[in-house]
Amino acid sequence: MGRTRPGARGFVLALLLALPLSAFALSTSTTRALNMRTGPDRFFEVMTVLPARTSVRVTGCISNWRWCEVVTRRHRGWVDSHYLQHSVRGRVPVINDRRSQRPAG
Repeated sequence: MGRTRPGARGFVLALLLALPLSAFALSTSTTRALNMRTGPDRFFEVMTVLPARTSVRVTGCISNWRWCEVVTRRHRGWVDSHYLQHSVRGRVPVINDRRSQRPAG
């Protein structure tokens, strides 16, 4: 997702998950080799390692969007959402988070 703030990343993921799949061609992939775990925390057992650019389907997220349950062809498990990239029709969504543009004050 590029360099967006963590709050913006969660907002985009919530928006993308809320829209019907027929509205757009959504794809999600890993940005690097990534541990897939049996639960939503780094203390859960690693069940497999997903290579970089592995296509996954996000089924849901918890803990302020930090951990997402994903499905691949062979596995269902949990990954750290910081290492997922979402694209719509091959283009990464651009976030305009106006809150980050407010002057300090």
